[in-house]
Amino acid sequence: MSRISEVSVGSLKVVALRDGELFLPAGALVNLSEEDSKTISSDESNRLAYSNVNAYLVQNNDQNLLIDSGCRDLFGPTCGFVQEALKEAGLAPGDITDIFLTHLHPDHIAGTITADGSAVFENATLKVLDKEYNFWSSHDFNEIEVNGADWANLAKAVLNAYKDRMETLTFDSDIAPGVSSVSIPGHTPGHSGFRVDDGRESLIQMGDILHVPNLQLIDPNVATVFDIDPEAALKSRREVLDMVSTDKMLCTSGHMLDQKFGHLEKNGSGYNFIA
Repeated sequence: MSRISEVSVGSLKVVALRDGELFLPAGALVNLSEEDSKTISSDESNRLAYSNVNAYLVQNNDQNLLIDSGCRDLFGPTCGFVQEALKEAGLAPGDITDIFLTHLHPDHIAGTITADGSAVFENATLKVLDKEYNFWSSHDFNEIEVNGADWANLAKAVLNAYKDRMETLTFDSDIAPGVSSVSIPGHTPGHSGFRVDDGRESLIQMGDILHVPNLQLIDPNVATVFDIDPEAALKSRREVLDMVSTDKMLCTSGHMLDQKFGHLEKNGSGYNFIA
């Protein structure tokens, strides 16, 4: 199975890189119906809780911008294949000129460093939003499984590996020509998606507003325990899904299933994804 899917946005090429797949347990999901909770708990390979982990490549002339980097070896044998996806796209790690991290959760950043903390992409400038950088590098974290000290230490290791070639951005800064960040608060303090715009063509990547699309597109109230500010994250999910469907924007997201690119169509209180 191919690990890449691509679209053109004007003169820019956007490639979705499938790092892997996993199934979220019922304990990681919030606001489940009793029926869905029973389904997920009784079948660990059910489709309701199925998720992909995606990184993205945006190519424009000689610039190869990698957005997020996957799980490396942290999420088991079904994830950690960003480098294989890049190879399928015709690139090696040394060809990446820039990296942008939508937020500093492990499944988005682990692939930027090796297990010993060395930078994987030796020629790339790392770009991180200042709000996200400040949160993970400046706070004390408890020894808890989700959004705790281990996650913060990984974030700090990534930032340290690229400290000599790192840029902190504000939300009003472009990531690269034609590529800009989209503030989507709640999941983490500096959580972001991104937009690609060229002429009349546009694409929006919706960050992590969806972790299990088969559930959350039907019922956007379903959330995950990974949200640092659950109320803000729910508000963001509702607003972004409504905006993308109303404006008929080409979209994708960090955990979108195959097909990766498509449009949202309102369906009652939920949405259909039309590839």
